[in-house]
Parts: sequence; structure tokens; C-alpha cells
Amino acid sequence: MKNYFITSVLLCSVFTAGCFSQEKQIHPSFDLTPSSLQLIIEDLNPEIQKRIIQNPYRFLQLALSMLEQPEELFLLADKKHAITRDQTPQEVVSPYDYGISVTRKDRTVSALMIDQLKNLCESAASEGLNIVFASGYRPFDYQEMIYNRYVDQMGQEDADRISARPGTSQHQLGTAVDFGTIDDSYALTEEGKWLTENAGNFGFSLSYPEGYEHITGYKWENWHYRYITIEGVEIQKEFFSDIQQYLIEFWDKHSNDLKEFRRE
Repeated sequence: MKNYFITSVLLCSVFTAGCFSQEKQIHPSFDLTPSSLQLIIEDLNPEIQKRIIQNPYRFLQLALSMLEQPEELFLLADKKHAITRDQTPQEVVSPYDYGISVTRKDRTVSALMIDQLKNLCESAASEGLNIVFASGYRPFDYQEMIYNRYVDQMGQEDADRISARPGTSQHQLGTAVDFGTIDDSYALTEEGKWLTENAGNFGFSLSYPEGYEHITGYKWENWHYRYITIEGVEIQKEFFSDIQQYLIEFWDKHSNDLKEFRRE
């Protein structure tokens, strides 16, 4: 109730001092008023709600671009939300075939993101840096093998901090990429620093940032990025505290709500 009161006050102050225009349509592509948008976002934390309320047009403009993208780009796969064994990318391609530096030629990624992956690597190369693709798409059975190996080596509790159980890995989506050496030292390399500053310009978002294990379920992985489109990165940064998990959880719960309000 307290959060609802706070956001109601914000709505009044943002849209008019007396709320006379509160029910005006926010964006031409959505049949949404401030109050109907509030119903969609009311389960978000107050800070995220505040950002959306203060700039609802921008929020919906970015959301619209996400709705126009293939749904598989924004599927939720984490420790609490597993995808099925047969959930696979529509098409996979080899980064090696696109002139990208790789650790193994037989590794693949979703075709949906290969152009931006190539653009990212070429942009880094223009600055004298070599971004190396280390891992991408992993089928359910392969992830199962990796996870079981970690369990055998360190026990299940520690394995769960660094490896996804089969069906819960972003790698099964085909849009997650591991770069470089796949260890903490990569963050100190020039390539790792460049990715931190520039990966978002190509639609890649760091999945497991430092200090957010309680949110993502995984320890910091400076090498693990997921392609969520350039607009997806923008909405993540501007409205969701620059945390991918917050955005993808919201999208999983409410993208259908936005679709219902979208004008054809």
C-alpha cells in the first residue's frame, strides 16, 4: 500500500499538478494511460517504477522495439525458470565462418545475433584489440555433462554458483556468449575492459554482474554476455538499474500485457 501511494503521488506530479491529464494516452502505439501502465509495473521495485513513471513514452518506445523482435531473444532461463530439453535456437551459425577469432571452430551461436557479434569484434579490432569467442550455444545434454562434471569436482553447492543445471542455462538459448579466458583475470585485460565499456553498443548485456549473486543466482562472470538487442540494453540501463535479470524477469511476466495494449 505504501509503494502504491508513493507511485500515485509521482504520477500526479509528473503528468500534471492536479492529475487532470492522468488518463491521456501515453504513446500512439499503445492504448495505455498512466494508471493502466501503473497496473503493469506495480510489482517492480519503487526505484524502477519511478524511472518508468518519469519517462513513460521513452519506456514504451523501447518496449515497442523489443516486442518487434523474436521472442526467443528475451526468454527467461535461470535457476528458477527452466526451459525444456527441446528448446533450441531456430538457426545456429559458426562465428569462425564470419571471421571471428575463436578458441574452437565447431562452436556456434544463434543466427539472430551473429551480425552484431561480428560488428562488436570488428570494432574492437579497429582499436587493436582481439575479442576471442570462447563459447556460445550449448544443447541441454551438453550442459548436463558440464554441470555434472562440476558437481563431481566441487560438490553440488559450489557447482550451482558457477554452472547452470541443464535447462536453466542461457547458453541453451544460443544468445549467450563467453569471451576470452573465461576467468576473473579477463576483466583486467584490455579486451575485457573494452567489453565493459562497449558491448552494450552492440546489444550485449553482462548477465552476471559483480555483487548481484543474490539476484542472478551466479557469482560474477565478467566474460558472460547475452545478446538482448541494442534497444534491450538501452531499456535495461535507463529503467532497470542496468541489471539484465530485472529486465528479463519483467519481460517474462508482462510482455503479454504490453502486447494486449499495443495498437495494431
